[in-house]
Amino acid sequence: MAIAISRITPDDWPLLRDLRMASLRESPDAFGQRLDEAALFDDDDWIATARAASGGDRRSWFIARDGGRPVGLVQGRRRPPDACLLFSMWVAPDARRLGVGRALVDAVDDWAREWGSKRVILWVLAGNEGAHRFYEQIGFHVLTSGPDAASGDAYGALAMERPSSPPSEG
Repeated sequence: MAIAISRITPDDWPLLRDLRMASLRESPDAFGQRLDEAALFDDDDWIATARAASGGDRRSWFIARDGGRPVGLVQGRRRPPDACLLFSMWVAPDARRLGVGRALVDAVDDWAREWGSKRVILWVLAGNEGAHRFYEQIGFHVLTSGPDAASGDAYGALAMERPSSPPSEG
């Protein structure tokens, strides 16, 4: 598998829409948004979302491709002063356990480091043991106290975090 990760461009809005809808169909209980809610977005909403996430340091969407075929996506959001929130990660079922998820998380981490992130925070539904194990394997740990843990509890989710990776050498 030749995984390529790229930040969304404004012209990628149809791909963002299609991947997001696929994620909500395949894993309807894994996200904070429902398929019927996302279906209410019109093209202008998707265009605005892609445009807003294509540059700058407020938010980003990254798309994973295998030989050009889209196989996953993830969103990163800046939370000042120095935290990055990771949202809406999804990998197509036939591309799981092949390094796509790790590559997507690394892309968000690289983007976040550019603006000074010290940690990456995410939430996983408590019953999603596969995702929980995956995130632990790549260095995240469960937060048991604090505002992020409390906000996750309200939705039956575990808050997890890891320090932003140091910049790569070379």
